[in-house]
Amino acid sequence: MTAISDSQVYVALVSALITSFLAVRLGLALYD
Repeated sequence: MTAISDSQVYVALVSALITSFLAVRLGLALYD
């Protein structure tokens, strides 16, 4: 079992936010 460091949690959170942001922009572009 590997311990998750704070930096890994931060990177995962940022990447998730970027992915959701791009998904929303893509959805709006397709909707428009």
